[in-house]
Amino acid sequence: MRSKNSRAHTRGESAHLAAVKELPCAVCGAPPPSDAHHIKQGNHFTAVALCKDCHQGAFNGIHGQRRTWSVMKMDENDALNETLRRLLG
Repeated sequence: MRSKNSRAHTRGESAHLAAVKELPCAVCGAPPPSDAHHIKQGNHFTAVALCKDCHQGAFNGIHGQRRTWSVMKMDENDALNETLRRLLG
């Protein structure tokens, strides 16, 4: 979901985000569809494929206590690397 003040996605950005959402979770490997977590708001090409729990879960999610992230010894850059590896490989 975009905020009301953000600009419209380009065709390339929309295609990239759609491809990211078709990947398994970069942290736990849960099957798609995934959320596209933006490392920095507005930078659509640095979106990470995350399942609902690894994205928004109160205990496991990046926006919560990050327990799964800690167990897997991952940060956002590691998850981005895994997302890009799956997209390009």
